[in-house]
Amino acid sequence: MIKRVLRYLGWAVGGLVALVLVGALIFANRLYASLPQTTGTMEMAGLEAEASIVRDGYGVPHIFAQTDHDGFYAMGVAHAQDRLWQMEITRRALRGRLAEILGEPGLDTDIFFRTMGLGAAADTAVENLPADVRAALQAYADGVNAVMAAPGFVPPPEFQILMFAPEPWQPADTVVVYKAIALDLFGNAFQEPAMAALVDHLGEQRAAEFIGRYPDDAPRSLSMADIGIEATDLPPAQEPAPMVGPEDTGRDGSNNWVLAGSRTTSGLPILANDPHLGLAAPAIWYLARLTTPNGSVVGATLPGTPFVTLGRTDEIAWGFTNTGPDVGDLHPVTEADVTGQREEHIRVRFGEDVIIQRRETATGPVLDPKNFNYPVPEGSDFFALQWMLDEPDDATTGVGLHIIEADDWDGFVAAVRGFVAPQQNMVFADRDGDIGFYAPARIPVRDEAGNWVSTIPFEELPHTLNPDRGFVATANNKIVPDDYPHYITSEWYGVSRIRRIYEGIEEQPVHDLDSMQALQIDTVSDTARRLLPVLLEAEPSSEAGRAALALLADWNADMAVDRPEPLIYSAWMRQLSQDIYGDELDALMPRWHGDRRVFMMDVLTGDLGHWCDNPGVARTVTCQDLTGPALDQAMSAAMADYGDDFTAWRWGDVHYARHAHRPFSDFPVLSDWFTITTPVPGDGSTVNVAHYSYRSPGYDVFHGASYRALYDMAAPDASRFMITTGQSGNVMSRHYDDLAPLWGRGEYITIPTGWTLETMPEGLSVLTLQPGSQ
Repeated sequence: MIKRVLRYLGWAVGGLVALVLVGALIFANRLYASLPQTTGTMEMAGLEAEASIVRDGYGVPHIFAQTDHDGFYAMGVAHAQDRLWQMEITRRALRGRLAEILGEPGLDTDIFFRTMGLGAAADTAVENLPADVRAALQAYADGVNAVMAAPGFVPPPEFQILMFAPEPWQPADTVVVYKAIALDLFGNAFQEPAMAALVDHLGEQRAAEFIGRYPDDAPRSLSMADIGIEATDLPPAQEPAPMVGPEDTGRDGSNNWVLAGSRTTSGLPILANDPHLGLAAPAIWYLARLTTPNGSVVGATLPGTPFVTLGRTDEIAWGFTNTGPDVGDLHPVTEADVTGQREEHIRVRFGEDVIIQRRETATGPVLDPKNFNYPVPEGSDFFALQWMLDEPDDATTGVGLHIIEADDWDGFVAAVRGFVAPQQNMVFADRDGDIGFYAPARIPVRDEAGNWVSTIPFEELPHTLNPDRGFVATANNKIVPDDYPHYITSEWYGVSRIRRIYEGIEEQPVHDLDSMQALQIDTVSDTARRLLPVLLEAEPSSEAGRAALALLADWNADMAVDRPEPLIYSAWMRQLSQDIYGDELDALMPRWHGDRRVFMMDVLTGDLGHWCDNPGVARTVTCQDLTGPALDQAMSAAMADYGDDFTAWRWGDVHYARHAHRPFSDFPVLSDWFTITTPVPGDGSTVNVAHYSYRSPGYDVFHGASYRALYDMAAPDASRFMITTGQSGNVMSRHYDDLAPLWGRGEYITIPTGWTLETMPEGLSVLTLQPGSQ
């Protein structure tokens, strides 16, 4: 009897296992079925004439179309095939619709974005765009939707796992994507309450010391002569002392520079660009080439948008870094200031729906204290936000179209006039030999009470053409001279990187692509070089501390993946910063502990050494008193984590880029499948930037070079490109992460535009798009 029961039980278990396996195989087969068609022919409704998408060995599409309409349509096809989930999650996040698919975990994000109203602002802005831009957005949307409507379409794995279907793409959704990038590069208004708390805790003088002055000897990218307003009668802008913010928050990011022909071996310009953004899987950018009878454009596109955002055409090249202007304010207001309100109904999957009241004032949306934990000043009921991201006539979306239509400096300047936000430091080069720089945007001019009264005139925004020194370089540093008459911001970033970039450019008379590549992936820390002479005077008491100090004495400050010194130095600096300002910050330390390089430079080598003293200690404490014990503590903690043999430590073993997937990097089991990790050199101070946070354990890199490009105007097809992970957003594809190791090692690929459909290289995947019926 028992044997019979066991036999039946075995059959039952075996049957269950078989069913699970069959189910898993069916599910896996369906996941693989979501991979796109990349060869053969597809009939596409709305296409005007035959077009082709030719993918190279890395999955980079070379799009050939007979009209601009079909080119943007085909770009929509390529994006939908490779990045549909990324487009969907971005659209849903900005429109406050994550809880519909994620349930409760998406609710806080939805409340934030419903309050901000960026989805509604995009719906308004798209109607105010020029007709040619709206036509391009519609063509792109038609291409996206044609993929989803194609027979046999299977959505990417994320849709299948979460069990919902993508909705049709709309032109306004493209505007939403641009606003997502603008929001990612915006943040000063939301920092105002924290800054106020810091000033309240430390006092104005100590807070200003802690934030850190922009150094007098650090480069300013432009002079008054460059800008062309050196004869102005306007006085220098009245602003707080130039400062730099915490340099591991993710706002410290992006490099670009452009060299005139006088500084290159070829005699024509070279332009370099590497925008730094939060790392993600898939990559933020998508490489593409688009060729029509009007010419070719190649570079980085944003999935969800039809234009090449950063790149080159046959005639020009351009690149961006973030300026970081003060374009947002929180105004304390009362109930009496509310001018209107409406209900926002948020659907919550697996839970009760939520209704919030979105209220507005004359300046912008109210931040309800129930959802925004900001201390409101006495006499006020809440804060209202004022910013540039909700401008109804925001024409930023169309700038990408007009840039690729430009063929010289004048055309480029005309194209960027419509740029509203986020302000970008744009460098320019063309094949006639011109180089230039413009930082277009709407930057508010405030009266003494802080009210916005106008904007800086476009002609007086920072800009230059063919400066005498033969180059322009920016790295989120202060771009304007101290006597510039308009206030842009008091929070400048990137001091260490811009110093190293200037050094790299000026150390030899002329450059080529190889020397510019070496500079773009340079991992020598300017900060470490400046601080090491002081740190090496430390007197550690432990054997490990003394041995580590001896090792650092021969270190060249290169944050290389295969050396232990970067880890020793980083652990030391993290502990030393805690010891120096932890007692002053007290309860604010978790919020403000960061890689504050300028402040630490002033403390250890300048006139702020009094920060090392501790009022709670009877004797005076000097910085040298702290450096030795800090090294002892850092080594003890690091050895507990990484082993006693610190000579065997390797920076790349602990300092790796974590490309997080939204949302599955936060899901057990799925995280290992969707998250991409890559060992990387550098840190937040190196040109090849790789930020980790002082406020989290370990050294995971969350922010880095999202795109690298080098454009040679003498040999455009030799230009070099790289993104962070891979071209595909589909985890089942070999192109999901195939570029990550190359990116981590500082390697590049080329995307030549000199070949046609008739002369294309062998071994490429060709998908022919044919016009189909509606």
